[in-house]
Amino acid sequence: MLLHGIKKAWVALKSQDGKNLLTGDDGLSQNGIYELDHNVLGVASAEIKGLDGSKLEKVAGNNIVQFSYADPLNPQVTISINSLPLDILAKLVGMEKQGAGWQMADTKPIGAFIVQAPSMTTNDSVYFAFPSGNFLMGDKKLDTDTDSKKTPVTDQMTFAAIDDPNINDLYRMYSTQDADWKSEDDMFKELFPNYTASSTAPTSNPAS
Repeated sequence: MLLHGIKKAWVALKSQDGKNLLTGDDGLSQNGIYELDHNVLGVASAEIKGLDGSKLEKVAGNNIVQFSYADPLNPQVTISINSLPLDILAKLVGMEKQGAGWQMADTKPIGAFIVQAPSMTTNDSVYFAFPSGNFLMGDKKLDTDTDSKKTPVTDQMTFAAIDDPNINDLYRMYSTQDADWKSEDDMFKELFPNYTASSTAPTSNPAS
């Protein structure tokens, strides 16, 4: 499928065993799913790497290649979000409130990241879903404004996928062209068994 751009993206926090979404005050929203929409001025980029093994290894014998195998998967996503609220960023990367500020905790929370990429030729989309992993906060480079321009600094994060107990794998891809595709709500329910739709939940129409 010929893809272009980013249509929508979501993040979530999960229980330490990776089985359930954290909801309400423990999570990022009432139903646990936080859409990176206009409230954060959208997602500028999501660079996905490691969807397959990094390279093929070859086993030689009797002067010929007898067998080959792929190195283990290592999915990672480098994410650029234009304006993520500090409290959401802090929860994702594992910061805790101390006094009036935030500081890094000793352990990383389990999170999730899903991004939707639309087709350039049809009204379909592909979803790259990473239901379990850890977020790492990126560096900040602050530059002075000048008399001719401002220098905005966006929020950078790296997401490293880990094995998810609900899908028994590191990630899933969904296509709305697939005969088994139903809706975004069904996708979320498949990835997160305790997911429930809400008035702020993602729409089921990928072309909207």
